[in-house]
Amino acid sequence: MATNGTALPPNHIENGRTFHGYHKGMYMYPCDEQEKDRMDIFHKLFLVARYEELHRVRLNPNQGPLRILDLGTGTGIWAIDMADKYTTAEVVGVDLANIQPARIPPNLRFRVPRDYESFWTLGEESWDFIHMRMGCGSVSSWQELYSNIFQHLKPGSGQMEQVEIDFTPRCDDNTLPHAPIVQWWQWLDDATNRASRPITYMQETRRMLEFQGFVDIEEKIIQLPLNPWPADPHLKDLGRWYNLGMIEGLEAMSLGPLTRVYRWPPEDVRRLVKEVKTAMCNKKYHVYNNMHIITARRPGT
Repeated sequence: MATNGTALPPNHIENGRTFHGYHKGMYMYPCDEQEKDRMDIFHKLFLVARYEELHRVRLNPNQGPLRILDLGTGTGIWAIDMADKYTTAEVVGVDLANIQPARIPPNLRFRVPRDYESFWTLGEESWDFIHMRMGCGSVSSWQELYSNIFQHLKPGSGQMEQVEIDFTPRCDDNTLPHAPIVQWWQWLDDATNRASRPITYMQETRRMLEFQGFVDIEEKIIQLPLNPWPADPHLKDLGRWYNLGMIEGLEAMSLGPLTRVYRWPPEDVRRLVKEVKTAMCNKKYHVYNNMHIITARRPGT
């Protein structure tokens, strides 16, 4: 079931890609079939990176039915897996775009369109677990978002988990090329910052969570190779999935920021994307990004 009582405005086409019409222009990334494929590939990537683990926080369904909230649920694939795993839980996914499947588990609801940066009407102090994945690039105020998450978690036991990718190109053996991967990232970083929705991972995340009152803050970092260049079998497998996701998603990540902020012609963006794809598939470049898993708990009153 997908509803929040708001009529869905029509989608619109921009530079050959489909964007949702709710809060038109606010979100810089498309919501078409290609982008949905990319989201599902990244879901698989995260499962491979985490050895099939859906979440890092410890949940105890034996203490009563869990309430689980997924912010920016996308295709809803994580929420569906959680509803299947915790059949007695109430799972809710919220998103700007109505791109979730019609057939879902009976204990899952999608509330769309809903902007998690707008006023929340989701029940304060009522959630056991609030989850968010790849929010960088869609959030204008992390402090306000963390405040809302804190207020809506159950005091003493409510937990949050955030999963992000820091797309800053990294390399430990000096094989990192100066262009085009590095230049692409510098442009994307700058454009999204100018749009007030930085795709850059916030290195001060821990400090912001502490400021809001969270405790038991932990962060785990996993290296994601940009292609299967590592010798280690697990990292090689990670590289295959990450390369597939990035190749599928590079245009979607780049078109909105670079055409809207820099006013580049779309053909120039696509030319850059083609060059970056070629570099990302070159195993001579031992490049990786860092995946961050942040968990925290709301203390008792």
